[in-house]
Amino acid sequence: MKYVYNKIERPAVPLPIRLSAIDPICLDILYNRGIKTPVEMEEFLFPSLTKQLRAHPPLLDMDKAVSILKAVVANKEMVTIYHDYDVDGVTAGVTALSALSQLGVPVNHYCNDRITGGFGINAAGVDEIVAKFPDTKVLLTVDNGIAGIEGVSRAKELGLKVIITDHHEPGAKLPDADAVIDHKRVDESARQDKNCCGAGVVWKLMLELYIGLGRNVEPVMDLLDIVALGTIADVVPLIGDNRAIVQEGLKRINSGARPFFQMCLEVLEKESIDAMTVAFRIAPMINAVSRMGGDASKLIDLFMETNADDLRAGIIALDDINEARKEETRRETELAKELVGKAPVGAIVFNHESLQEGIVGIVAGQLKEEFSLPAVVLAKDKDGNWKGSARSPEGFMLKEALDQCAEYLISYGGHAKAAGLTVRAADLDKFKEKLTKLALEAAGDKGFEVAIPIDAVLGAQDYTEDMVRHLGILEPFGEGFRQPLFGLIADNITGVRYMGTEEQHVRYQDESGLQVIQWNKGDEAKARKAPPKKFVGYPGLNVFRGNTTVQFIAE
Repeated sequence: MKYVYNKIERPAVPLPIRLSAIDPICLDILYNRGIKTPVEMEEFLFPSLTKQLRAHPPLLDMDKAVSILKAVVANKEMVTIYHDYDVDGVTAGVTALSALSQLGVPVNHYCNDRITGGFGINAAGVDEIVAKFPDTKVLLTVDNGIAGIEGVSRAKELGLKVIITDHHEPGAKLPDADAVIDHKRVDESARQDKNCCGAGVVWKLMLELYIGLGRNVEPVMDLLDIVALGTIADVVPLIGDNRAIVQEGLKRINSGARPFFQMCLEVLEKESIDAMTVAFRIAPMINAVSRMGGDASKLIDLFMETNADDLRAGIIALDDINEARKEETRRETELAKELVGKAPVGAIVFNHESLQEGIVGIVAGQLKEEFSLPAVVLAKDKDGNWKGSARSPEGFMLKEALDQCAEYLISYGGHAKAAGLTVRAADLDKFKEKLTKLALEAAGDKGFEVAIPIDAVLGAQDYTEDMVRHLGILEPFGEGFRQPLFGLIADNITGVRYMGTEEQHVRYQDESGLQVIQWNKGDEAKARKAPPKKFVGYPGLNVFRGNTTVQFIAE
């Protein structure tokens, strides 16, 4: 891992009261990240969702979709929501279902089976919806649909009105739907915020619908906790609309208003839920259901459950499924690393018959992180082709690369950094060759590994409890605004302790009281003649038996 530290001195300027109360290190971090003026800092730290939404025009086709849904409300026509199986898709489904139900609309929801149905609206799914919910008049896709040409065509053949809400990259042709809402449309305004996830897009539609009907918008605002979960889980940039949505959503998550999140606090033994808890505890549990072959549509019912016993049992079951998912991920990742070798070149395309289709995206992500290369991991599908996921580092536009490999693909879709695809079995070698060639051309002489910037370098004595608490003002952390990375100079290490059943972890004690912890670095520490004096990592607080100590979790 490469690191770089380029400190830019923040000029002394008068600060408004709210900023003057914040630890200067927080303001230094913002300044070094390009948020330079007091006005910009205040807008970033204390965003107004209303102001954010008014800063850009309504999404294209929003008026068409609102018009259709107004008629739905007036005539009590049945709507079926076609949602995806990941966290964003599920939370988008909950958002639409809850908002429409509170308007008296009869609503159903449908989701493809991850393994047999694949991603997004398709003709088979539409046929199943019509058979299962024959009174459906309007089909509303959430977190999918922009690539569903055939599925939308089938829905129109059957006489349904179709509203697409999506945030994925469109192809050369848009589906022939009655309304297509996607901020990634090439004809969208340059002033448009183009970072929302699927839940965020459909939430905006529900907000416009309530406003258009002259209804109190509070039921839509109450859904920001659900939208925040989808936003964090889908790893979209936490800037602009998303930052305001997540800040407000986290407040609502921790208010105790929604039984689902209240029970998450109990089951996960947490006092509060922040963006990191969502990203690394709650979201993986939800994603694990479809990854391990379960029915993601049942998750919508769990989010809306109010019975404490049923909620507790449901969330415990999610945690158990996620533990099984972790073990399968470990097995597949170890297999991939063994067979890929220590020094893959260009791009990694790994396929194996023992892989589970629901796990391959995680494995691809881990390979991408390990080798700083584009990684594609494929499992054999029921038709004998290779279906899976791709992940890409900075500097390689994955969707554009797949566009150039389209002749070898049965289907594909995604973003610059992540995609899903199915490779024709007979063309697998050609696909590998073409993708590797594209990756080598994009990497050039420098490769894809990017030096990670360190936000601040401090001495051990500067890591105080007060300073660490002040860092919370910078939250939420995530894509587009990562958790601040610190450098530590520890000249006075007074003790070393090894932890874990095999002493695989190490804790250094500085005379200032600061504890420096390195996971899985025990052997490396034992081989040293003296403790290191420089570390890179993240400061935090550890509370044990009522005592609070400052820790530095080093890389």
